[in-house]
Amino acid sequence: MATIIKNIKDGKVISYKFRSCLGRDDMGKQISRYTTWHSPDGLTPSKAERAVKSAAVEWEKQIKEEYERDLKDPTRVKAREIDRTKTDFSDFIQNTWFPLCVCDGEHKHTTVEFYRNITNKIAEYFKGAILQQITSLQIQQYIIYLRTQYRSKQGKLVSDKTIRHHYCMLTLVFGFAEEQEIININPMDKVECPKLTKKKVEALSQEQAKRFFSLLPSCPLDFRCMLYLFITTGLRRGELLGLQWGNIDFDNLTIEIKRNVTYTKRNGIVVDTPKTENSVRTIPALSAVAEMLKRYKLQYYPFSKQSAFVFPSDKGDAFPRDPNAITRKVKNFMRRNGLPDLSPHDLRHPYVKPTTQKQ
Repeated sequence: MATIIKNIKDGKVISYKFRSCLGRDDMGKQISRYTTWHSPDGLTPSKAERAVKSAAVEWEKQIKEEYERDLKDPTRVKAREIDRTKTDFSDFIQNTWFPLCVCDGEHKHTTVEFYRNITNKIAEYFKGAILQQITSLQIQQYIIYLRTQYRSKQGKLVSDKTIRHHYCMLTLVFGFAEEQEIININPMDKVECPKLTKKKVEALSQEQAKRFFSLLPSCPLDFRCMLYLFITTGLRRGELLGLQWGNIDFDNLTIEIKRNVTYTKRNGIVVDTPKTENSVRTIPALSAVAEMLKRYKLQYYPFSKQSAFVFPSDKGDAFPRDPNAITRKVKNFMRRNGLPDLSPHDLRHPYVKPTTQKQ
């Protein structure tokens, strides 16, 4: 039977301490359990004595049954240990998950910065929350917050795609915590992935397309070459700026895509490999566009080496331009001429079939 120890204060019994030995561990040390029991008020000494003995027997029976179940299923012990753990969620996502799973040398600089921004937003929202206690309901409330209350720096509601990114990030975070046995239950298992609404693609009308191409001859030659490359090849802006003269085969009319230029505040302009393995490719070039590029090189960079960038920065042809500057330049051109607010990415898509003319 469990050992019963009276806790006496000022000559009165105020509680009872129960102790039970369940066995010995591998080192021969006793495995004991303890609890404190308070006698109900108003009992006579004899009734109180019977009550405490009955409570001690019932308590010991329960802990022995629990102990036997633990021996048969050790995962129960681990689960209780996890439940007792209190890991600050914001600290975990910023100082454990992010360094280990994002800053691991396998992600590109732009991907790291993209993840960093989302990580900071999530950490701010869940500030003070305990990782092991976050529920599916709280995750769903966060998604609703993003959809209805959160605003971008421009004061706009975020897109469905951005909300999906946050959902995917949380899935990665809680999946990692589950793999590392830091949580017992993954709250993301009961959170439905946010749906994406199809965005209506803004295209140039026939009249707008006619005006667009009529304006190109008056554009600076380098900018004209960029626009035609966007339209006729589907190049991303970073791929366009990563082009070197050695990548253009004027004889066979092909362009080799081997680099991608990105910019982040933390790292500045970085020349890296393209977005995916399939992005490393060789694409055809229209003869008229090739002729335009020849004239551009002859006029501006007649002595540039094969390793020089086709569209360099003001620092020299060994340095590419900032991709954001190209986006601003395209948008300003469209806005200034009363055309739809299209970006370089939009121009990649074949809204209209270009009719390149020799200029």
